[in-house]
Amino acid sequence: MSENGATMAFQPIADTGAGRVYAYEAMLRGPDGANLADVRSSMDAEARVNFDRRCAVGAIKWAMSAGLGTSGARLCIPTYADAVTTPAEHLVPALQAARACGLIPERLIFAIHDYQSVSGPHLAEIVHVYGKLGCLTAFVGLGEGQSGLGVCGRYKPDLVMLEPSLVCGIASSWSRRIILEDLTPRLRSLGLKTVATGVDCDTVLQRLGGFDLHLVKGDAIAKPETASLPVPQLRRAAA
Repeated sequence: MSENGATMAFQPIADTGAGRVYAYEAMLRGPDGANLADVRSSMDAEARVNFDRRCAVGAIKWAMSAGLGTSGARLCIPTYADAVTTPAEHLVPALQAARACGLIPERLIFAIHDYQSVSGPHLAEIVHVYGKLGCLTAFVGLGEGQSGLGVCGRYKPDLVMLEPSLVCGIASSWSRRIILEDLTPRLRSLGLKTVATGVDCDTVLQRLGGFDLHLVKGDAIAKPETASLPVPQLRRAAA
C-alpha cells in the first residue's frame, strides 16, 4: 500500500512452541513514520470508516504479493472498533480482495483496537459476524490494569494481545511478573489465546515461556519490514 506517502510493513507473530510463524501483522506507516492511530486522528468518522477498509484491502494485497500465500501463516489486520459501523458490510471489501488473491477468510485475523470504546452489543456483533464469515478476531491492548479482562471474557475474541509495556517490563519488574502470573491463567481459563507483544530482548522471550506464553511479537523476533515478510528468529522459549 502506498497512498499519500503511506506504506505497509509486516512483522511476524511467532509461535515459539511450534517453531513457526503464526501470523504476520500488517502495520501502516504514514508520512514521516506516523503510525495508524496518528494518521486516522485527523479524519472525521466517515473518513475513518473508509480508511479502515482501504487499509485492510491494502494489507491483503501487499501480503499476498510478498508471499503470504505460500507461507502457511495468517494475516493480522488492524481495525478500529469505532470504524466498524456495520460489521458485515465493513468486511466485504477485505473478503473480496482476499478471494481475488486466493486467501481464505480463515487465515485473516482482525485485531480490534479501542474495543472498549463501543457498546457491548455492538462489540458482540462484530465478533459474531466476523466469526460467522470465517475470520478470527483479536482484542488489542490488555495491560497492567486488566481493565479489558471482563470484556474479553464476555465477548470472547479468538485472541487477546497484551500491551507491550506489560510484556517488555517483565525482565526487570517484579510487579509486572506478578501481574502476568495472575493474568495468563485467567485468560487460559476463558479459552483465549494470548499474544505477547513488545518482546524486545531475549531475556523477555525466555521468561515468557515460564508463563506458557508462546505467541510472541517484537523486535527480538523480527523487526517490521516494508512490503515484505521478514524471517523471524525462531528461538524456542523456555518451558
